[in-house]
Amino acid sequence: MSSRNRYFIPSADRKLGDRYELLECLGDGSYGWVWKAQRLQDDAIVAVKIPKAQGGRNSELAEGEHLLNQPAHPNVVSVFWMGRVPPEREWYAIEMEYFPSHTLAWLLDEGDQGFTASYKMVLDLYAQVLAGVKYLHDLGMSHGDIKPQNILVSGDVAKLTDFGSSLLPEEIYTRTRENGGTVLYSAPEFAGAIHKQKDPGRIFKGDMYSLGVLLYHLVTSRLPHDTLSQVIRHTPFPRPREINTSVSPALEDFILRCLELDPEKRWDSVETLLNKFQSVKQSQLDYHPVRLVPSPRIRYEDWSSQAISLLEKGDYTQAELVASAEFENHKDINAFRLMVSAAFKDERYYDCLNYLDRFPEMLSFQSPATRDLHRIALKAYLETRQLHKAEIMLEWCLAEDGETPQLLLKKASILGAQAKYNEAAEILIQLNCQKPYDPAILKRLVLVFEQLRDIGKARSFLRVYSRLISDDLWAKRKRDYFEHLLS
Repeated sequence: MSSRNRYFIPSADRKLGDRYELLECLGDGSYGWVWKAQRLQDDAIVAVKIPKAQGGRNSELAEGEHLLNQPAHPNVVSVFWMGRVPPEREWYAIEMEYFPSHTLAWLLDEGDQGFTASYKMVLDLYAQVLAGVKYLHDLGMSHGDIKPQNILVSGDVAKLTDFGSSLLPEEIYTRTRENGGTVLYSAPEFAGAIHKQKDPGRIFKGDMYSLGVLLYHLVTSRLPHDTLSQVIRHTPFPRPREINTSVSPALEDFILRCLELDPEKRWDSVETLLNKFQSVKQSQLDYHPVRLVPSPRIRYEDWSSQAISLLEKGDYTQAELVASAEFENHKDINAFRLMVSAAFKDERYYDCLNYLDRFPEMLSFQSPATRDLHRIALKAYLETRQLHKAEIMLEWCLAEDGETPQLLLKKASILGAQAKYNEAAEILIQLNCQKPYDPAILKRLVLVFEQLRDIGKARSFLRVYSRLISDDLWAKRKRDYFEHLLS
């Protein structure tokens, strides 16, 4: 990891390019810094998030790009701009609405008694969260990471923020979620998963499950599950009224329907959820008008939560050791998946494949974790240029998920590495029609047509790529090379 990825130190004049003056650091999290800033163009006060993984592609650093140029919503933090800050274009930044507030997580943990509030206040805030999620779903995107840390509260106003895990249905094949803090609020079908499930409709059902966990937490001051393993297995948990007798039967039923293991048994949409909540809220207020929410209990952190937390911090070696110890003791496939994933993230591809060679039976388990293992193996074989094994693993993945854009891109990469350029070009052109302006596809099109000696087409795709990523050194070198060939 480069020093630029790990540390952001403002210049002496506190200017960030010619766009912002940084006023105050509001937060320093695992994934980035958030600053209160003044926009130099018009002196507006905004919040600026600077991701720590600055070495990634712009498309990987973007958060909430689908909210750009959308009408504002009172319960969603607005996103105004994102990109490399001019003129140097060194730092990628995300400009958002400045909303002075505390996170709901901070309010829940503050003081000896935790978050003490009437049911009316708690349910009013929750209704605003529902309204914010409905707004996102109406735009065709999920939030993907609903939890108290991503809900800002000021007075009686709540706003959703942090859209790093948000998804459109078509992105379900290409975006991943690795935030360890998320898993206890995740639906079982997503918890701990490296890759999304195949069915795009389930991303919205996943939000509904997280909304159920959130409300369960608000009225019981605990979570349904304490560990990743419990979430994945959907271990039986106490009903809300078993913990807090002042919860009305209607509110309990509402929560439990959100928390159904089968996504199809959850509410059919957030709009239905929001409409139903109005009567449920009134039923709760009539049942017990004012009730203080009890203080939170201390949760036990098991091996899985510890390993996920270490992965989040980038301590891959320790994460691997924790998962490895659990696997040796109990042969848990989720421990094996985390162990292999840690080695892969640490770019120790041969160690990753050595695990898979030593325990080949893990690739045949009937478990959601097995799908993740197949994809890790596919990427590791490609990284180590073991093309025949990559082909075999690709066939397994295609049998599981069909011809998704992500897998077709892998297939084109294998064909290109085998010098089967015409076949690779055919797949890439098909993908480009499905997903125009995708830099990964365009870059491969440049390379494959260069190999086919069709410099005209290679230059055409390079021009489109360069318009998307204007400061790319690879693109500049290719452009100079093609001009030299044609001169």
